[in-house]
Amino acid sequence: MKTIKRIAAAAAAVCLAATGCSATVGNGTQKAMSVDGYDIGAGMLVYYTIQAYDNAVNMLSDQNEGTPELKDVKNSKIDEKDATDWIQDKATDECITFAAVEKMYEEIGGELSQENKDEAKQIAEYYYNMDSRAEDNGVSLETFNKIAEASYKQEDLFKHYFGIGGEKGCTDDELKDYFDENYARVKYITISLTDENGEKMSDDELREIRKMADEYARKINKKSDDMDKMWELDDCSKDYQEYVASRVTTTASEEESPETTTTAAETEPAETTTTDPHANERIFQKQTTAAESDSSDTETTAEPTESEKNYNNFLDFIFNDLELNKAEVYEYDKENLYVVIRGDLRERMTEDDLWTDDYKLNLLQARYYNDYTDFVKEYAASLPVEKNSAAYRRYAPFKLQLEKKS
Repeated sequence: MKTIKRIAAAAAAVCLAATGCSATVGNGTQKAMSVDGYDIGAGMLVYYTIQAYDNAVNMLSDQNEGTPELKDVKNSKIDEKDATDWIQDKATDECITFAAVEKMYEEIGGELSQENKDEAKQIAEYYYNMDSRAEDNGVSLETFNKIAEASYKQEDLFKHYFGIGGEKGCTDDELKDYFDENYARVKYITISLTDENGEKMSDDELREIRKMADEYARKINKKSDDMDKMWELDDCSKDYQEYVASRVTTTASEEESPETTTTAAETEPAETTTTDPHANERIFQKQTTAAESDSSDTETTAEPTESEKNYNNFLDFIFNDLELNKAEVYEYDKENLYVVIRGDLRERMTEDDLWTDDYKLNLLQARYYNDYTDFVKEYAASLPVEKNSAAYRRYAPFKLQLEKKS
């Protein structure tokens, strides 16, 4: 799930300065553009140019299976554009989006808390020191701080428009419905179909293992209380760990190599005694289809790996076939069986469990993040833009220090 503050904070390195940046600029080039009266400094254009260059390098690396040198990037075409134009267009779009966020924040009367300002300052210092290219190209720490603050403004904007009760958001009950429909509360045991040496088990051993898994499911389903079923699965998990440990110990004894005996703790993570009744549960998110995502990105995705197929098949099983509060044996792949149960997610939608402000914000962002970014883009597209051609010429992509120092 996307957390805008965390994403934007990490992306503070992707942002530079607006008005008042102290990049070393000549007369007539301090301002890169004006967006509906909001001035964008040259420093911001410079940094977004560096970021766009890095994106171009990554794209060409994926296409050519090797990191291109600067001259290779310069001579390339990206999305049927010359690299210079592609990089400058991307940088321009980011600058306009930055201005849009600033203007939108002013419109809602937003004001950052001192805590957010302090955090933004720490983020700015961290990222400023990570990459010398900013300083090499004349951009100051102060400008990083302004953009770091803008990342917190984005979170406030999201809450204002897409939060609970927001103009484009939903009610608390509607968010619970979304959570219940798109997520699953799951608990399972992984049972290996290979022996302690990673080799395939014999037919007799496989029959024993499958019988054990079936018995675990039967014992779990025998419980009448739904929470007791969850706890019974924990007991079955402990039983299985003891079984694995006994196999390892037996094998070691037969080989007369006591020094190589593996304990249960070494074979499986030890069960931790905890007062949290949901400690071993996991929350799975339903897969989003291409139609549901409504993405404008038409880039062809790679064929999924065997591991990805297995995981996706497991998600399909959870959301389409697994009955609520009924344990079943599921063959995950050629090497593993799962004894799995799906619990009632609504039981965990309480303030002392999952239904906290932070968790709800994560869900809102998972539900509305694309809508929010589209909302900002539409606002940005409506703003008149005046570029400073002198600044664009002076800070053209390949006139900058674009390569990182080794």
